[in-house]
Amino acid sequence: MEQPTAERILSDGLSRRTVVKSAAWSVPVLVAAAAVPMASASTTACTKTISTATAAYSRASATASQFVWPNLFGDGKDFTLTLTAVHALWTNMAINQANNLVLDSGMNGGEAQPSVHLSLDTLALDNTGGGEKVTFDFALGGVSTSVTNLTYKIKDIDGFMALDGKGGAERVFVSAGTGTYDSAWVQGSGTDADRWRLSTAAPNVEVAPTSSAGNVAVTVPATSSFDLTYVVNNSGRAPSDRPNQNIWLGPFTFTVSGFCKP
Repeated sequence: MEQPTAERILSDGLSRRTVVKSAAWSVPVLVAAAAVPMASASTTACTKTISTATAAYSRASATASQFVWPNLFGDGKDFTLTLTAVHALWTNMAINQANNLVLDSGMNGGEAQPSVHLSLDTLALDNTGGGEKVTFDFALGGVSTSVTNLTYKIKDIDGFMALDGKGGAERVFVSAGTGTYDSAWVQGSGTDADRWRLSTAAPNVEVAPTSSAGNVAVTVPATSSFDLTYVVNNSGRAPSDRPNQNIWLGPFTFTVSGFCKP
């Protein structure tokens, strides 16, 4: 039997290892290169600006409702905006079961646009502020999703001047966003410490449905979820006067990013 020389063993060994190494590393490179064109060909990054004025709306109860944009990007996934309401702060007010979270297209805040109705019943005229907190959650296919350039209106903030001397009965604050309004009628910054409310110098304690004087236009740069709290201090009312209190929200307009199918 022929005995290979050291030189041949070294030469053959290097050649085989070189071939094995090249073969082992070449496979994933080829697979990865093939996968990229397939993914990029199936979807394209895109954005859509949408409004609740054109969405489907369902109200499960006075504390739960949802806007839906079916198959928004053509991939079978629905985009949703879910509203969940809970009682907030003091017990002088209660959520109205018949009207809360109803979508109302009547004249409110000077316009007839589909808006979510928030409605509270007066239980006591205490010098406190109780009401509800509504959480708004955005999702695509059930997964929390951030939206940008969110805008909406809070309509018809008014009410008798409360005994705390801070302004009208109805008060609103949010966890995200800033607002603009007619300072002759409304004051505040929309925080818990400085809620949007009828100004102490407002011309009237009631705002007509045909007027936008009690409106706040809210802008949120980006969010996937936010809270809006609506409370009422009806301490300025006569003892026998325990009215239902109401504001309206919407329409909500915003931009969402995703992947559109061609």
